[in-house]
Formats: sequence, C-alpha cells, structure tokens
Amino acid sequence: MKYILIILILISLEISAQKITVRDIITQHPIEGVSISSKSNNIGITSDSKGFSKLNLFKSTDTLLVQHLAYQRLRILKKDIQNNTIFLVLTTHTLDNVEITDSKLNQFKGESIFTKVNAIKIANVQSAQTSDLLEKTIGLSIQKSQNGGGSPNLRGMEANRLLIIVDGVALNNTIFRSGHLQNTATINPFFLNTAEVLFGPAAVAFGNGAMGGAIIFTTKRPKNKGGHNFAQQFESSSRAVFTSLTSNYKIGKSINISGFSIKSFGDLKMGKNRKHGFSNWGNEPTIVEKNIQKKTAYQQVDFFHKTLFQLTKNNFLLINSQFSTSSNINRFDKLNDLKDEKNKYIYWYYGPQKRVFQSLRLKNYKHTAFSSEAVFTAAFQDIKESRHKQKRGTNLLNERTESLQIFDLKTDILKQINKLKINYGFDSRFQQLESTAKLSFNDNIYYNTSRYPDGGTNVLNNAIYIQLNYQGLKNIDLLLGTRYNVNSLSSRFQDTETIKLPFNKILVENKSLSSSAQMNYKVSKNLIFNASISNGFRNPNTDDIGKIFSKDDISVILPNDQLSPERTFNFETGLVANFNKQITFQLQVFQTQIIDAIERRYAELNNNDSIIYDGEMMKVMMNQNIGRATISGLNFAYNINITKTISHNGSINILKGETSDNLPLAHIPPKNIISELNYSTRKHLISFSIHYNGIKKAEKYDLSGIDNLEEATQIGNPSWYTLNLKHKISVDKKLTFISGIYNISDTHYKTFGSGISSSGRNFSLSLHIKF
Repeated sequence: MKYILIILILISLEISAQKITVRDIITQHPIEGVSISSKSNNIGITSDSKGFSKLNLFKSTDTLLVQHLAYQRLRILKKDIQNNTIFLVLTTHTLDNVEITDSKLNQFKGESIFTKVNAIKIANVQSAQTSDLLEKTIGLSIQKSQNGGGSPNLRGMEANRLLIIVDGVALNNTIFRSGHLQNTATINPFFLNTAEVLFGPAAVAFGNGAMGGAIIFTTKRPKNKGGHNFAQQFESSSRAVFTSLTSNYKIGKSINISGFSIKSFGDLKMGKNRKHGFSNWGNEPTIVEKNIQKKTAYQQVDFFHKTLFQLTKNNFLLINSQFSTSSNINRFDKLNDLKDEKNKYIYWYYGPQKRVFQSLRLKNYKHTAFSSEAVFTAAFQDIKESRHKQKRGTNLLNERTESLQIFDLKTDILKQINKLKINYGFDSRFQQLESTAKLSFNDNIYYNTSRYPDGGTNVLNNAIYIQLNYQGLKNIDLLLGTRYNVNSLSSRFQDTETIKLPFNKILVENKSLSSSAQMNYKVSKNLIFNASISNGFRNPNTDDIGKIFSKDDISVILPNDQLSPERTFNFETGLVANFNKQITFQLQVFQTQIIDAIERRYAELNNNDSIIYDGEMMKVMMNQNIGRATISGLNFAYNINITKTISHNGSINILKGETSDNLPLAHIPPKNIISELNYSTRKHLISFSIHYNGIKKAEKYDLSGIDNLEEATQIGNPSWYTLNLKHKISVDKKLTFISGIYNISDTHYKTFGSGISSSGRNFSLSLHIKF
C-alpha cells in the first residue's frame, strides 16, 4: 500500500508539472538555452533544443525572469503564461543569425498544406537535378524531356500554371509555356538551403501563376563560421560527373558565400528490361545504339554569390548574384522523329540557356506603429533562350532567339499585435521581351518569322496584398488573405504579310482579385484537422497570346488577342495524425475548379482552317478560354518508426482531371506510389525504395498534344516501377560518402509526358567534404 501511494504521488507531480515552450515571436522557432529563474527561491532552469522547459519547481505566484543573450529580457508571472508558450523578442540581430526572407512564408510553416525539404534532406537525395529533390514530396510528380532536366507537376499544375520562387523572386516569366518546362535545371541543388512546397492558398502570398500552389527555393545564406564544402558525384548511366564548391568567408564587416558548380552529362543509357512488352518503344535505331540514347549529352555551369552587410542595428542588406549557362541541348524527342524511315531533322537543339539574376534585399527590424519587420527587394533577371532546327533535305538552319529582361520591386511588411500577425505589401514587375529569327546557310542570312511578336513585348504587373494570421482561439489557427492584381501586356507585329493576322498589335489589361481562408483545428494532441478555400489566377502571358509555333508540322499555334485570365477555385481538407512520433500520417483531399481554362483548340484565320508555315501546310490552332475544367485528387503520406533505427515511409498520389465537355485535361499524371525502408544509425543510413507509376491510358491524353501521346505506345504510357538502394556513410563530421544503385532491375520506362526514356540501372557515388 505504501508503494502504491508513492507511485500515485509521483504521477500527480508529473501531471501537475507545467511544460512550456519558449519561441521567437517573429519566426515562431523554438529557442534553445533560455534561462528561466525566480528570485523567490533561487531556482534556475534552461530550455532544451526544442525550446521546452518544465516549471513545476516554481509557484504559480512566482515572477519569472526569462532571458537569452540574443533576446530582450522578460519578466512574467507564472500564472500569466498563456497556451504554455513564452515569446521572446530579439534585441540584437547579428550577421550570423539574420535571415532575409519574406515573413509571409513563415505563416504557412508548420501547417499541413506546407512541405519543406531542408538542407539535410537535400544532401541525402544524391542528385544534381533540382527536380529530383521534390520527387518524394506529397502531391508532386516529375516529367522529364531531357537528360538532367525535370518539369515539376503539382497536383496537375505544371509549367506556366505552377509558380516557382527563387530567393523571393518569381522564376516564371512571360514566355513560360503551357507544355513541359525544364527551367528548374537552372537552379543548382548544391546551392540550395531549402525547397518548400505550398499547396492551395498561395496566390494571396505570391500572386500571378500560383493557381494551385507554389514551389519556393531558397539558396544557402552566408555564415561567419560556415567553412567550405566540396562535393563530387559520378553517375554510370550517363557517365555524368558533377563538381561543386561552396565557400563561406568574411571580408571586413561583411560575411559572404560563393558557389561554383560544373555538371557534365554524357549520353543517357536507358533500361534493357522491357517488362511492358513494346520492343521498339523509345528504341529508334537511327538515334539509339545498344540502349544508349545518342545526342543527349550536355554541360552546365552555375555560379552564385551572396554578401550580407549590417548597415545599422536594425538594418541588414543582402546582395545576391546568380548565373547559369549550358551548352547546346539537343531535343531528343524531335531528333527521333522519322520521315521515310530516316531522321526528319539533321539538327534540333536549344542554344545555351542563360540566366543572370541579381537582387538587393534590405531587412528592417525596427518596431514602429506599422511594422515589426519589413523586407524590401529589388531584382533583375536577364534570360536568353534559342531554338535551332534543320530538316533533312534542306540547307537552311531555322533559328529563333528570345531575349528577356525582368525588373522586380517588392515590399513585404509584418506587424504583430498580440496574437494577430498582419502581413501586407505590394509588388511590381516589368518585363521586356525581344524576339528575333533568321534562316542561315553558310554565311548567308535570310528572313524568318519570329516565335513571338517581332516588334517587341512589354508586360507590367502591379499588386497589393494583405494576410492575417490569428492564433487567439483555443486550438484553432486561422489564416485569411486577399490580393488585388493589375496586369497589362502590349505587343507589336512588324511583319503582318507572311502570316496575315487581322491585327498588328495586342493591348490587353486584366484585373484579378484573389482571396483565401485556411483553418487548422487541433482536435487532440495527436490529431489536427485542416481545411482551406482559396482562389488563384494566371494572367495570359506572351506565350499564350502572341506565339507563332508548330510542334509537329501538322498544326501551327497562332496569336489570339481575346484571351482572359485563367482562374481557380480550390477546396482542400485533410487530417494529420502524430502518435508519439512513432506513427505519423497525412491525408489531404482536394478539388480545383479551373474557370476560363486556356487550352489549344482548332481555329480559323481569315476563314481558312490551314496556312503555310515553315514550308508546310498546317492546321490552324489557337489558345482559347474553353470554359471550366476540374481537377480532383487525394494525397496520402505516412511515416512509421518501427524501432530506434528502422523506419518506413511512403506516399500515394491519385489525380483526375477533365474539361467541362468531358475531355481529358492536360498535365494529369497517373497515380504514383513511393515506399521506402530506412535503417539509420549515427554514421550510417541505408535506404531501400520502390517507385511505382500506374498506366496512363491513351484515351486519357489531352487532345492538344501537350501530353505527348506520340511519345507513348498505342495503349498510352505503360505502368512501371523501379527498385533503388542507397547507403550513406558519415565517416566523421567533415567527410561523407553516398553510394547508390537506382533502377536495380534495369527496367525500361518513360515518365508520363516524356520524350526521352528514363535512366536504366545507374550506379552513383558521391563525396562530400567540409573543411
């Protein structure tokens, strides 16, 4: 009886112990090493790495002194602590702890509609392709049209319907097309600190193009004691070699980080085991030899640099420079086209894809009546793209070049009033496009029609937004917001004779209002329910309105100056469960209604349904607002910690998309499943995974050709799976080896929409050194 009484007393003491968390009032991050003491009993405790402290040693009437070197001291009665949380305010920001990022993104962090791939996960992926970092993310799939590239697809939103942010600035631009884009290849994964995916209510925070979500990339920040990092990787299937060096250093009163990377891809070898039964699929003898896809090799060079200054006590300036360029990149899915059993094209390649990025970001921490912190951004991008092709039987090389300059000005402000956080701001973007073309033979140059209006295009976008995050309700977190956007586009055609358009200029102005509401309700300590309603928009860009282009020499896309914005209405609900961190799962069910969806349809020009273009008679097509389309689906992800060293995780994504007239919608990938078993110790991580994609039936491909049915089989894209094994060895804190065998069974397959066969069995070895 005596022992039972003692046990009951101990249990009651444990229950009565008040466990609190100490957090940064701005970032909400837990603070380690916070001292909590009281003069009444001379007791002192310190918060752990998760910001936790137990206050059972203090009386409810004790006045607690809460202090940390980097934060303002706080005196508070124990009984006045609300929601078991103490918030501290930074007093002195230093170069080592400041992060110049948009505060509006912090409102999504920790929510169920937000997924983050941090620096550790990035290092573990063992890939020089940024798209591969996202492949295991819930709701995402990757389409590949070139060796080393990848076009992310977020719940059926791809290319110009998916917003991509790099260091606070949109990568999307006025020539982002509706097909598959490989632009993420210009974002080097060796330079990344985080890759974050935001579902649903992203249009309020980030604006034009975030129709169903956004992908946010953040490069590494300068660190005073960050040291130097060297990485090298080899992949056998393409004989690819990647080398990267990043270095942190201090110059005067500034801290800096610089990075340089070279990626060299050889010709990609596809899988030999054709479980699908199609012996000739992707195996054109004119360009494939012993399963090696010829002319898929290319090289890429990337550079980035950041300098961080502390101007005053509360002001920090970040200078960010990035540069990326490549060699010529052959378009394999055109070089494998046949005419009279011979290659249709002698040449079909993209010229060097160059991207120059420069930004200045000023962060101000001074507390005023209107702000708790503010970020001001000025950015410039210079982008150059070109396409070059020559058909067999002709002497003329057809060349089209695009030169685009983008200027951004942004202001993002955070004001906190008790439990209400208010984010508001404005952004302005101006884009200037020059599109040129020529036909060349030896030293002779002849006239050619340009891809976009040859008189130039200007695009101006202005927007204001406000976002409210209220945490004053018990167990409920609310996030509300709205954005107003005005977009104008002007283009001029100098040549109106070659293709007799009924207009010589395009003047379009569109206004959009987007709003969102999101709720997270903590049902219990193990279960969180979430729901969100939002609408997004995408203004038609130059590629939608002014493009003249043929993909297949059967039809030609012509300009349409009557397009209006695409709009979406998104609804999502889900559950997140966490059972003592042993079993966690997340289930999200969503539906997106696309209103005035822009799709290619057959049309007429001057009462003619066909015209001559590039020497061929072709059917006329135009982008048109087709009415409505619906995307529905579910995402499920789970993680099970079987033991302290063994865990199992996986994800399932299912999607369906149709237009209002019951036709298949483009960009809808088949169901995919990823299952992974991990064994982890202090020095070793062994991972075995299975990646499965279901069949994409031919009748489910879109009619306009964006899904590339011509690159599939007669039944569509067959189902496939790969088996993969990876081993990471951390020799010490400075030296790491990662080896892997991917597609162990050497399966032949193509990812949905792809014009190139995926890698066969691939042995990969990488080395990471810190010094």
